[in-house]
Amino acid sequence: LTQKKMLLRALTTSSFRVAVAKSTFAKAAILAERKNFIHSSNILGSETVNVHRDTPQNNLDTQWDFTAANYEEIKKILKKYPPNYKRSAVMPLLFLAQKQSESMPEHGSTGWIPLAAMNRIASVLDMPPMRVYEVATFYTMYNRNPIGKHNIQVCTTSPCMVCGAYDIVTAVKNHLGVEVGESTKDGLFHLMEAECLGACVNAPMMQIAGPICNDAYYEDLTAESAIAIIEQLRKGQTPKKGSQIGRLASRGLVKTNLTAPPSGPFCRDLNAK
Repeated sequence: LTQKKMLLRALTTSSFRVAVAKSTFAKAAILAERKNFIHSSNILGSETVNVHRDTPQNNLDTQWDFTAANYEEIKKILKKYPPNYKRSAVMPLLFLAQKQSESMPEHGSTGWIPLAAMNRIASVLDMPPMRVYEVATFYTMYNRNPIGKHNIQVCTTSPCMVCGAYDIVTAVKNHLGVEVGESTKDGLFHLMEAECLGACVNAPMMQIAGPICNDAYYEDLTAESAIAIIEQLRKGQTPKKGSQIGRLASRGLVKTNLTAPPSGPFCRDLNAK
């Protein structure tokens, strides 16, 4: 009991209150610093990721539904999950909705997911719409506003970066007159940076989503070849997929990287039969 009284007395002393106040202030300063670091990009860019704003083409009254073919595809997707875990299919259904919008003129024929599509997914999966919104706002691969018809995604992760990825980004920006995250005024192109797309051997590279390219990879790029691909899309043509320098898959351009015969010593007789 005496120890409890001493503790209570200590808690009420002015020095203790000052220490608590200093600690609280320090924590608040750290949180403020973290907040400024996290939101170092402009506020408008952050809002497009996390916040919904009603627009004439994207609100609760917008008409959107899966096609009959895609409802059949949904049945196939749901077979991959136990009936009591069908909500786990929310990500493939969001992707399916985004791909369907690419062929819907009433929604701009561009890959994005209207609010009405998210609500339809919630209905199909018997889950609260908010749960669908949470997933759609967390992953940057889901576009919740209309973008350009051809979504140019330049990989800027380390292997591509050291091979000149930002030269590609700069060339595309200058050629189209847009910044990263923007679409051209004619609605044809959208530019974004992507995290690793798994084609590091053929860096630098980009992936283009849309009705023509259908998420195809374009690898071994130069600023000139990237712009040439864009101009082919502008004309409605289908660019050559894969390596732009004739590489087969991820093979080297020559059989060996050695510039001279190996000097040894060898662990065995290389001339032995």
